Amino acid sequence: MKPEIKAMNDLLDALSGLAARDWTAQEISKALSRALPAIPRPAIEILIGLTEEKFRSNPSRGPLVIATFAGVLLRQYDGTPLTLSEWRELRDLVSDCADELDMDTVTYAMSLIMDYGAL
Repeated sequence: MKPEIKAMNDLLDALSGLAARDWTAQEISKALSRALPAIPRPAIEILIGLTEEKFRSNPSRGPLVIATFAGVLLRQYDGTPLTLSEWRELRDLVSDCADELDMDTVTYAMSLIMDYGAL
C-alpha cells in the first residue's frame, strides 16, 4: 500500500474515532499533523478549522470529507464524491495556501476542482 493511501486511511480512522465522542481542537490538530507531516502548517491550520466545522455540522460525514481533502493534497484523490460546496471549500483551502504548497499539488488540486465545476 502506498504511504499516501495509508496516511489517508489512518486519518479517516482517527477522525472517525474523534467525531464519535467529545473532541478537542488539539486532538484534531494532532491527528492531522501526524497523518500529514508533509503538508505545510498553514494548510493544516485551515484543515483544523474545516474539521471542527464538519464535526459540528455532520459528524458522520465530516471525517470522510476531511480525509478526501487530505487525499487531494497528497495527490491521491480516490474518487470519493464531494458536494459542490465541499469542492469550493477545498478550492479556497488550496488558493489560500498556494504559496506554501508544492506547485504540483496546487496544479493537481485545481485540475480536479475545475473538473468538478467549483473553479
